[in-house]
This record gives sequence, C-alpha cells and structure tokens, in this order.
Amino acid sequence: MALSLGVFARVFGPKRLRFTYQTGSIAPAEYQGLASQPGWSARQITVAPGIRLNGLVRRPKAADAPWVLFYQGNDGHMLKVGQTFLSSLAGTRDWGLAIFAYRGYDSSDGVASLPLLAADAPEILAQLCATEKVDRARVHVVGFSIGGHLAVRAVGALAKQTPKPASLTLLASVDDITMVKSSFYARLDPGDDFITRPYLAEIPAPVLVVQGTADDALMGPEQGRAIAAALGARARYLEIPGEKHIALMANEQALAAAREFIEAHSK
Repeated sequence: MALSLGVFARVFGPKRLRFTYQTGSIAPAEYQGLASQPGWSARQITVAPGIRLNGLVRRPKAADAPWVLFYQGNDGHMLKVGQTFLSSLAGTRDWGLAIFAYRGYDSSDGVASLPLLAADAPEILAQLCATEKVDRARVHVVGFSIGGHLAVRAVGALAKQTPKPASLTLLASVDDITMVKSSFYARLDPGDDFITRPYLAEIPAPVLVVQGTADDALMGPEQGRAIAAALGARARYLEIPGEKHIALMANEQALAAAREFIEAHSK
C-alpha cells in the first residue's frame, strides 16, 4: 500500500526538484580537528529527549558582540563546510559563530525528516542562547539552501517573542523542493516537501535574500525571487549574475552584502 501511494504521488502529484538527504557520520578525530581550529570548540546541544546535535562554536572576546547562527544546506560535510563559510563571513570581526549538524548529519542523533528538522530549528537557536548566555537580540540567523527553509521556521517560531533575532539572511534558499531518504525506493518516495512561502508571513524585517542567477541546483533564480517577492518591503533582494548554488557561499559580493547587513543591524 505504501509503495502504491508513493507511485500515485510521484505520478499525479506536483512536480518538484528532488534531492536526497546527505546524512552520515563524521569520525571523532575529524570532529575534534574542526573543533581545534583557532578560536573554535565543539559544542553539543540537546534539542529533544535523546537527541543531541553536534556543533561548532567560535566565541567572541566582547560580551556584547553579535553572534551568527548558520543553518547549513544539505551537505555530507555539514560542519566542515559551515565552519569554512562562517570563518569567511566573519573574517577578523569579533563575532560569535555557531553551526549545528541536523539530525542524522555528521553523527548527530536521530534521522532526518522535515517535521523533526523543523521542530529542532527554533530549539537550536534557543539552546545556543541558553548554553552561550547570548541575548537573542544579538543573534543573526543565516540560512543556505534547505537551511534557508529551516532558518525561516526558526525565526518564524520566535517572531512573536521578545526579543526576536536581530536579522535573517537567506542565501540561495529553497522555496519549493522535495527531500527524500536514501533507499532503493527513493524514486517512488513522495518525500518531504520543503515549501517556504507559507511560513514567510510571520517573518519580521530585516531580511536579506541573496540569489545567484545561474543556480544549478535550483534550476535558476526563480525560487529566490519568489521568496523575496513574498517578503516584499521586509526584505532587501540581491541577485548575483552568473553565480551558481554552492559557489554562492564563497562569492565575495554575497559575503560582503551579508557582512554589511549584519553590521547594520547589530546593536
């Protein structure tokens, strides 16, 4: 019956871009190697009973410094790639930096599925603030690809609370895709639909949306444009000609825009 339902959904359901969750493990030595980079340390947080996520933090020197919490995209080397991005983004700035691997990624507990990842998203922010004793008003949330969807879910869940996060930056964020678990039946699996626009109504300003016009994963810039259009005056939209999906994280124009945006909205 499950197989029949999957076939029906795949044949007659909406046609979306499909990707496989790139979950997996990280060797303890590799994790410790990342944590031993200058200024960085390992940090685990518990987001649900029995679910601990592996993370990395770089603590600032100043007690009132801004923090950047990064929700990474679908990546088999989530912590390594996220750490590299955050280090490039901050440069020599005295910012707190943090990234946590989602359920099932980089040896974090649990199995990846959208309902669980979405429930974890605001808890990651809450646990960062609790463990690092950071005021939420000093936390800038940045999301890339599927991490953009989760960043929206995190900020939206906390938008009516005081204080709210300082800002939200979305880089090549997904608006409408499907994620599936790796299996023999993956082609028939209806999967998890990451549909972002319904959650944008709760998102407060300020928001920065950055999209490359040659996004090879999302087949062009339309998903980023749709998010920016839905946000309207709450967002600033930056489109970078000729830039691809993964490469956007290393694009200096995108990094510079994100830096300026964070600095402009830091207390």
